[in-house]
Amino acid sequence: MLTSAMAVSMIANYSVSAAETGAEEVEAKHDYSDYKPKKDEYKLVFIPKLVHTWYEGVKTGIDEAVKELADQGIAVDYVWDAPADAVVTDQTAKMEANASTQPDGISVAIIDPSAETSVINEIIAGGIHVSTFDVDAPDSDREYYCGHSTNYQDGYDMAKILADELGNEGQVAILSGSLSAKNHIDRVQGFKDYITENTDIEIVDEQPDNDSVEDALAITEGYLSTYPDLKGIFGCNGAAPNGACRAIKDAGRSGEILVAGMTEDKEAAEFLRDGTLFCTLKQNVPSYGYNSVYNMIMIADGNEPYAVNDDIPADFIMQDTVDNYTWD
Repeated sequence: MLTSAMAVSMIANYSVSAAETGAEEVEAKHDYSDYKPKKDEYKLVFIPKLVHTWYEGVKTGIDEAVKELADQGIAVDYVWDAPADAVVTDQTAKMEANASTQPDGISVAIIDPSAETSVINEIIAGGIHVSTFDVDAPDSDREYYCGHSTNYQDGYDMAKILADELGNEGQVAILSGSLSAKNHIDRVQGFKDYITENTDIEIVDEQPDNDSVEDALAITEGYLSTYPDLKGIFGCNGAAPNGACRAIKDAGRSGEILVAGMTEDKEAAEFLRDGTLFCTLKQNVPSYGYNSVYNMIMIADGNEPYAVNDDIPADFIMQDTVDNYTWD
């Protein structure tokens, strides 16, 4: 069986990360110290996909930027307007309602790009600046995106890590997140493509967890009962791996069934330390909020953003590198 370090070192087609080198977490916030806002006050709006602890990291970055600007005499008032659940019509209603207040900018973590592109374009046509974070609507007229977008490759690489550790055989199951979320769809497709093209592993089941730790826990309990020979679970979002790990740990099967996914909170760190979570891909979530504040202000001032597509790298983390990172 391969060690964690060996599995990471064998990944193809992704850039060297701190997980591979054992280095510290890479700084993903850009330097805006030379930028001087044109106004003394700004009103911004942020609309995540849903109420979820993962998005609290985005708010941490927003608050950091707001404090920095306040220290310079710039007041930034922002609205955080999260739908209770990841329902497209709820999110678009919030986009339209907030646009009517004439803010300096709106930033949205898109639930379904195909359904929301036209709404974004209509709001921009009405004179309101729109950006995206976390999940993009790349075919829209949005003016700035900050997030991590190599989702297909992330799923593909995560599959290789897990498959190598399993010796390219056995049974695995998938927790597929929200069925309309493009980042979830792409990660799952990448995972499946690697498994089917390169291994003898059988994907025995796939169910949506709807970004819910509780749903992921319940689904995993079902997997454990239905598939006694299950060897691995892939969770494509921030909630799924934690739910899977809770179920596996409760069943006394930590280390026997390997969990790989995209979680990055304090609970995930503990699961990495005790061996329940085999591998996770950690994004620098606060940077999404921090960079968005500054770039939304730059756009409101009539300037170009730092980058129209502000793609932030992410790192594969395992037990031996967990303590090199900050976990919120």
